[in-house]
Amino acid sequence: MRGEAEVAAALLMAAVVVGGFALLWVWLYPSYLSWERRASRTLLEARLAARERLVVERVKCGGGGLSVSVTNTGDVALRVMAVYVNESLAWSGALDLAPGANSLLRMSAPCGSRYLVKVCSARGNCWSFLEEEAWGG
Repeated sequence: MRGEAEVAAALLMAAVVVGGFALLWVWLYPSYLSWERRASRTLLEARLAARERLVVERVKCGGGGLSVSVTNTGDVALRVMAVYVNESLAWSGALDLAPGANSLLRMSAPCGSRYLVKVCSARGNCWSFLEEEAWGG
């Protein structure tokens, strides 16, 4: 009888250990999945941010404000969130640009002959350009 009690105790202990690990897995697995999704999303955004490129093609003053022409030269879509002219916020909003697309942003900013234009995207990239005003059409 003594051998049967030891076997039963070992089987009971194994069942308790397996049950404990199963409960621990059920409790921790959703947290693990959530962390994995966040890490994957962050990695994807970082890869997309590294592929963003933007160029300010032209700056023109007229019509009571400043017109800035921007072009997405990268291979991913980007969202322009802010434009700074001479370190002052001149435009904020959300402008979606597909790869190769360009757009003309109109903003109220003082006219001059040189502008330090800084354009920032939703993914945190900022590009700075020192531009001279375009006098042609």
